[in-house]
Amino acid sequence: MSKRKLNMTTRLEDKNVHDLSNAIEALAAQHRRWEAGTYAASNAELYALLGSTLDFFIKVRRNLDHCKAINRLMDIYKLTHNSQTSLALKVVRLVFVGTDRQNKIENRAFVYCRVIEVAAGEGIIGSELPQYIVDNHGIDEIRRKMPLSSSDTKSTHMAREFAEAMLADQAELFPVTMGDGLQPVDGARFSLALVRKNDDGTGSIVFGTNNMAAVNNVLNIAGKALKANVVKRVERSVAEADADQRALNLQQLMQSLPAPKVFQPELQLPETVTLTQPVTA
Repeated sequence: MSKRKLNMTTRLEDKNVHDLSNAIEALAAQHRRWEAGTYAASNAELYALLGSTLDFFIKVRRNLDHCKAINRLMDIYKLTHNSQTSLALKVVRLVFVGTDRQNKIENRAFVYCRVIEVAAGEGIIGSELPQYIVDNHGIDEIRRKMPLSSSDTKSTHMAREFAEAMLADQAELFPVTMGDGLQPVDGARFSLALVRKNDDGTGSIVFGTNNMAAVNNVLNIAGKALKANVVKRVERSVAEADADQRALNLQQLMQSLPAPKVFQPELQLPETVTLTQPVTA
């Protein structure tokens, strides 16, 4: 690498460290205000802080350069980490753990890290995290959730993305007036409606929600069902094409064979047969 390119790379790395450091300092300041007791009586401030940390984590993990900058910041702040330390735990330690209070908060850092990882895995964003924590009966209950395997997480993510792509312009089942209770969260396209079957056979929307955990679960179900339908259609199409091809191959084979010859026996019997001896009964 040339000296000029090396200098440009170093400046970019320094800028990433500077930008992320400013963001972390803002989050850490928010944490200090909560810890000092101004909001100590309320979990709402902690949940909001975790939501901001979740958004920061999601932003960082999408950018390899930012991930490298996080490692440098861990060294700058003299925070413990190694090759096995998850990115979520690094982010939580940078926000919640300081060199003067590391022992005090370290155990909770693992709990907060678990909340961040579970929420991110379920497609939750920062603004939704406080309600998500409440819906799941608190931080410690989320910590106890069994983690999805990496293959399950990838499969769920792919199913959700497939559903979003397929449903983006799919024909509607029936039109719906989007009242306040059915509006998706900012930046999203989907929400959920609970439909009640009435005694006369009609249906009525009786509840709506834009809770992203619920929406993502339904998108996951929809993605798997839609993909299964596509697979069935493809398999049916392949089977039909295969049958057509076999019929065509048979037809071409028959056409390529020479015309069959008429069988002519070589033995010729005389038209009249004379018996030399009488036939006895």
